[in-house]
Amino acid sequence: AIKNNIGTIYRRLASTENSKSYLYKAVKVYKEALIVYANLGYKTELAMIQNNLGVVYHQLANMANKEKFFYDAIKSFKEALKVYDIGDHPLEYTSIQNNIGNVYRDMANIVDEKKNLLNAASAYNEALKIFKIMTKLSGRNNLPVECASIQQNLGEVYSRLAKIEKNREDAISMAIESFYNALEIYNINTHPSEYADIQTQIGGMHLFMAGILQENNLKDVSYYIEYMKKRKTTKKSTAVRSTGAQGRKIEETKGHIVDKEEETRKENLSHAINAYKEALKVYTLEEQPMEYAVTQNNLGMSYCVLAGITKEEEDFYNAIEAYNEALKVYTLEEQPMEYAVTCTNLAIAYSLLSELSNREENLANAIEAYNEALKVYTLEEQPMEYATTQNNLGMLYWMIAELADRRGNLINAINAYNEALKVYTLKEYPSEYGSINKNLGKMHFTLFEITGDDDELSSAIESYHKSLSIYTLENHPEEYAEIHTNVGNAYRELSNFSDAEENLSNSIDAFQEALKVYTLEEYPSEYATIQNNLGISYRNLAMRTDMFKNFQKAMEAYEEALKVYTLKKYPHEYAMLQNNIGNIYAIMAGLKTKMSFDQELPMLSANM
Repeated sequence: AIKNNIGTIYRRLASTENSKSYLYKAVKVYKEALIVYANLGYKTELAMIQNNLGVVYHQLANMANKEKFFYDAIKSFKEALKVYDIGDHPLEYTSIQNNIGNVYRDMANIVDEKKNLLNAASAYNEALKIFKIMTKLSGRNNLPVECASIQQNLGEVYSRLAKIEKNREDAISMAIESFYNALEIYNINTHPSEYADIQTQIGGMHLFMAGILQENNLKDVSYYIEYMKKRKTTKKSTAVRSTGAQGRKIEETKGHIVDKEEETRKENLSHAINAYKEALKVYTLEEQPMEYAVTQNNLGMSYCVLAGITKEEEDFYNAIEAYNEALKVYTLEEQPMEYAVTCTNLAIAYSLLSELSNREENLANAIEAYNEALKVYTLEEQPMEYATTQNNLGMLYWMIAELADRRGNLINAINAYNEALKVYTLKEYPSEYGSINKNLGKMHFTLFEITGDDDELSSAIESYHKSLSIYTLENHPEEYAEIHTNVGNAYRELSNFSDAEENLSNSIDAFQEALKVYTLEEYPSEYATIQNNLGISYRNLAMRTDMFKNFQKAMEAYEEALKVYTLKKYPHEYAMLQNNIGNIYAIMAGLKTKMSFDQELPMLSANM
């Protein structure tokens, strides 16, 4: 007994002073006690010492981060279970199984994560057997606090399994079930701290089911914008491609699946919101500021993503309110990284809200929030966050340029995108590099339309050519065609300032490249637009060189456009093209008369 007491003292000293030396002394004393009790044949005392030895080995394993000590702990606990069976010693059996679960749970942090988490779950379920028997006999009202603790442990293990299992739905469901079982004992009045902690974990699991949590970190809400775009595309394709009874049935099924997934997501987000609100009944700004801030940020995330589905302004305002509450704790001076993350989330909420109301005001608020985040995210210290934020700023400045200070905001957008390109290089981030340069091309061209500065045309062409290193004909045919269309227009405009023949030839080459994708059969509208643009470039080139040859090509292009722009379907475009053709005939006829040109001009028809 004395040896056991000494070991217990050493164990407590180790916890107080965080010293491994006391734990090694405890192991030595407990082993000496084992020899004594073994010689005396005291089985119960032997089991007690084995349990205590297991506890010490577990503490050593966590302090030293050594796998061996975990196995020593499990071995000791299992030795104790040879005496403490569930029939004769139900309480000790339960306690030791819980201890074994804790060891496997912690060992999963350093080795065989899935295997050890499954072993932990098995041990916790063993520990709960006695409480299941008690429930059958007297109901759930008299379950002890130990049951709630084990249920919480089990829920946490299933939560971790959910993040590594392929079939994560089962693990998530079991985690949530375990947490709710714990809440039948941990209520807000008797165990407020445990109640709030479990509610936040329930919220996290529902966010995970909604696709918002990845591992232990919240995703940037901006991912959800892409989700919504994909959903819109799915709905659009469903409407377009449904042909015939069988086709309609297939597409209706696809649409039903998408709607069902969205409803499930909404349901999980609503559960997450409710759980976080419950936690906030305990976590107050004054008493638990950090827990308050974390929960408010997660609540904001839940509302923001829910709003992306429901399109309800109230949900966005709730998200914004929650983020602002978090910022009462997350200050730039005290918690700079959390401040930046929350400002980023706030910016996303404002940008999404701008699609529903007060567009200019909310875009301005989003821009302000991103600029606050950039007080933390620097190019040198956080290059990825810096680039992402600058990229988002570029898009927002571009959007607000449609509403106010067009020139100034376009310049801001260009500057932001160029900052992002300091990180998003062709070699390291080809996708982002291509996308940003494509956007830069469009913005430089728009700036030219505002200012008339031909340098903007050169910048537009340069950016477009950079984007074409990513958007190739083989891998991205539609983007390839779109960019070449824009390049063709830019070269044609540039021909009005310098090197007319060269730039018009480049314009024609670009339009011809676009036509490799925009065929009459697949893209009739784009085909007609390009042919009309091609006709204009040939017409302009004809005024400078090879007049009759290029006029001929211009009219051929116009006639190709007329295969789409018929009088019945496109009267305005039809009239414009006929006018262009008529002008060419008039010019050629005038030149023939002036030059006494005797060769008969070819007469091109414009059949519909």
